Amino acid sequence: MSEDERVDLLKQITLLTKKVQRENQTKVEAERLLEEKSRELFLAQKIVEDNLLTIKSRSEQDIALLHLKSHLESILLEFNQMFLKEHPSGKQLQRLVDHIADIEYIQACQLTLSIADGALINSQFNAGPPIDLLHEAVQEQPCQWSDDGYRLSVIIQGGTQQLGRLGLLLNTPASWQETIEKQILLFCDMLRSAYERQALLNRTLEEKRRAEQSERTARDFVAMINHELRTPLSGLLGSADLMRDTQMTPQQQQLLKTMHQSGELLEVIINDLLDISKINAGMLKIMDVKFSPEQLCLMIQNIFTTKTTELGLTFEFSYSNQLPAQLIGDPDRIKQLFVNLIGNAIKFTDKGKISVNIDWAEERFIFTISDSGCGIPEDKQANIFEPFIQVNNSNNSHEGTGLGLAICKLLVDEMKGDISLDSGLNRGSTFSVSLPLKASEDPPVLSSDEEVDLPLDRLSVLVVEDSEVNRLLISLMLGKLKIKPFMANNGQQAVSFLADKAVDIVLMDCRMPVMDGFEATRQLRQSHYRRPIIALTASTTSLEIGKCYESGMDEIIYKPYKLNDIKKVLTKWYQKLLDNNQTDKNLG
Repeated sequence: MSEDERVDLLKQITLLTKKVQRENQTKVEAERLLEEKSRELFLAQKIVEDNLLTIKSRSEQDIALLHLKSHLESILLEFNQMFLKEHPSGKQLQRLVDHIADIEYIQACQLTLSIADGALINSQFNAGPPIDLLHEAVQEQPCQWSDDGYRLSVIIQGGTQQLGRLGLLLNTPASWQETIEKQILLFCDMLRSAYERQALLNRTLEEKRRAEQSERTARDFVAMINHELRTPLSGLLGSADLMRDTQMTPQQQQLLKTMHQSGELLEVIINDLLDISKINAGMLKIMDVKFSPEQLCLMIQNIFTTKTTELGLTFEFSYSNQLPAQLIGDPDRIKQLFVNLIGNAIKFTDKGKISVNIDWAEERFIFTISDSGCGIPEDKQANIFEPFIQVNNSNNSHEGTGLGLAICKLLVDEMKGDISLDSGLNRGSTFSVSLPLKASEDPPVLSSDEEVDLPLDRLSVLVVEDSEVNRLLISLMLGKLKIKPFMANNGQQAVSFLADKAVDIVLMDCRMPVMDGFEATRQLRQSHYRRPIIALTASTTSLEIGKCYESGMDEIIYKPYKLNDIKKVLTKWYQKLLDNNQTDKNLG
């Protein structure tokens, strides 16, 4: 081998050696890169596996939290519907606590209530092991967790009052706390609302009880004051009425006239006060009976004609030709409207005239009362229908309580009508009243004041009255009718007397000691006593009138007694007794 060949061979060997070295280095580097990538791939796989585990764990927690929330919402809905229908009982509250403690992750539940208005004072309901809650003085927030995160205490707040606390023992992640708090606060709101509703109901029932008690007290007061005021007034006016027929000197006659006028004024004042009390106590009853408006107005005209003539006043009545022959309403209360309004017109009219116009339009009974008196200033008209208001009360120049117009307004309101005033200083006043009444198509029943002449002295009468003054008064009145009555001081004496002796008519006072007239009448009716029993009462309330008829009384004579009223009632029932006897004879 030549030198050149040898040199070329060595060069090739060198090149091959270098190539092998480069390939070895490349192989080593490739192996190193492969090992590094394998390590990176392993780490990436490890991270993915760890992330998958984390996601799986979080998903399971979220699902568990959703299940917990769903269970709580289901319990909340069930008991909320129950507490809307009825007040929570101890049994229902224990069921609520048991249901909450049955939920997974909730190991125990404790409900402590201290309700001041109604029920469950210092009551505690438990489910599961006892819960060591924070002391009330230590709990700073309405919703507070223990340091270990396993106990929750929520205050049930009702306004400024703490109603109780709801506590839970849980085994839940810290991330669940906000959701759990919101759910438990809903339970506390449900309990708060339930007890607030019950407290409101209790207050409403108590207010209703007080209102009913107040109404009963007002009714009892009106009935009592009716009796206590009218009873002595009956003695005063009755005695004055009887004295008129006795021999007296002119001076005595003047004193008697003054006494009688004072008594009548006192009767008006008492009637006004009692009417206001009855209306305010809801004891006034508006009747619906048939009456002749023309006859009613003629009666009113007769009542005031003498007085207006004495005062030198012209008194005029005018009627519409559209006025029905009969109306359906309360003639006594309508008469009271006329009397108060005409009396008010006379009081404030020194000269001139008083006009009354009667009309009928659009099924309304309309009457206006006009006077030429002093009139009412515009600045005082707004309060004219208020109680105890008088236009000229600065010098007390006009007598009265100031209740007349107030009673008129209340009566008109009770009858669903309207009352208005048109007046001005020194131009008189016009009061207009419009009442919605129905016209009766039945033929009118003509009334007659002609008395039937019956021998009343043949009647046997028992008077049952506890007041010695009233016994004397009635005895004297009946004596004028030539009747000598039997007397009883109370209902028990009357029942005993009538058990042995029958009379034609019994005059029975209502309010008496030992046994009142209502009970005595009931016992007599139960023992089949069928003769007329006439009530003697000072009360004009619908409640008292109803009790009279419910107990079995046939009619009522109101105090203060008047001889003419007693005579009319005795004549009426004596005629019925005679008619019944004749019927029995015909049947026999």
